[in-house]
Amino acid sequence: MKKTITILLLLAGISAASVYRDAGMGLYPFLKMDTGARIAALGGTGAVNGGDLAVFSNPALLARREASVSAGHNEWFGTTTQNYVAAVSRLGSRLIGSLGMQAVSTTGIEYRETPSSDPVDTFNASDFSLNAAIAAKIGRFDAGIGFKVIHEKVWLESSDAWAIDLGFNYHPFSSLICSAAYLNSGPSVRLNSEEFRMPRTWVFASRWNSDLPLGNLSLSGQVMRPLDNRTKAGFGIEYSPVQWASLRGGWKINDDSGDLTAGAGLTTKGWTLDYAFVPGNFSLGTTHRFSLSRSL
Repeated sequence: MKKTITILLLLAGISAASVYRDAGMGLYPFLKMDTGARIAALGGTGAVNGGDLAVFSNPALLARREASVSAGHNEWFGTTTQNYVAAVSRLGSRLIGSLGMQAVSTTGIEYRETPSSDPVDTFNASDFSLNAAIAAKIGRFDAGIGFKVIHEKVWLESSDAWAIDLGFNYHPFSSLICSAAYLNSGPSVRLNSEEFRMPRTWVFASRWNSDLPLGNLSLSGQVMRPLDNRTKAGFGIEYSPVQWASLRGGWKINDDSGDLTAGAGLTTKGWTLDYAFVPGNFSLGTTHRFSLSRSL
């Protein structure tokens, strides 16, 4: 089963050539995947660009959102697929709430007991999370808390867990946001009689917006410190020449799965369609991500 977990961690982008000292200590690597095409196109800067899908990346971002429904589909590396849906709603004069669900599955993973060109068998792996979060705006500050239940099945083994997300934002100016989040905090989990920790992750990010004569420009940056991998960073730039169209690009640092990201977004009559183009390193292939949101 350790070989199985290693395969899934590799699919999540952990380098085999330069293994971090705590690699393999955290379970559920799918929780660290970018959820949303806009996030993926902007270098993975989800803590400040989560938008209507903030329930997955930073619950504090919900504090300044309006009611909406969002969904997305992602063909990831290999045979991995990711699907998600989220809804945002006002719970009163000060609170905003959100519910979300995401499912990730990988099929046809080859299993070998010894070095061989022919696998002994193939198996599937699937992950599921159900997320809920609330957030409030307090002057220039936002605070949010999220809760998630998780189920994973790898071949014949399965596990269940829960975790908490905490997020805080500060708006020193109307054009600047600074964010900090502590994600995936929960008790240890057992899988195949072995104990693993939750993939706890510290995230620090900021975004700066500027109105230009020919549109709006935003610059984003994010640093992530996961339990079971090296510190990673991402940067994104978004340019909107008109209100209904956005062009995006980004770059990931210290992420062995890839570096360059790009994408675009279109908005009309309350609908927003986001697309991300994410090439992978080491012949992993290219992923195409789509998200659709509707303001209510």
